[in-house]
Amino acid sequence: MVLLVWSRTWVQAAHVQRIVGWQGEYRTTVSPDGITCRTDHSTLIQKWSIFRGYRETEGHFVLLSRDPNIMMLDVLAKRAIRETGDLERLRAILDLRIPRM
Repeated sequence: MVLLVWSRTWVQAAHVQRIVGWQGEYRTTVSPDGITCRTDHSTLIQKWSIFRGYRETEGHFVLLSRDPNIMMLDVLAKRAIRETGDLERLRAILDLRIPRM
């Protein structure tokens, strides 16, 4: 049973990767103005006002949408942080802009 549950999650993740893979590498920048996500084909800028808060897990920051009618999440992976101190700077920006939930 555990193998079935694990494999279903893996298959779904692989399917999502196939769907968005043509866009190339995603590059995300967090600044006091908001979050900017860039690919080879598009740029998405999200102001802090669209988020109602965030949760921190062991490996991610999950930002939740303010609009109750739209289920939107932004996930910032901690593994993408390269330098010491960047994790604390990111946490400080999030704490200043949106509440921790």
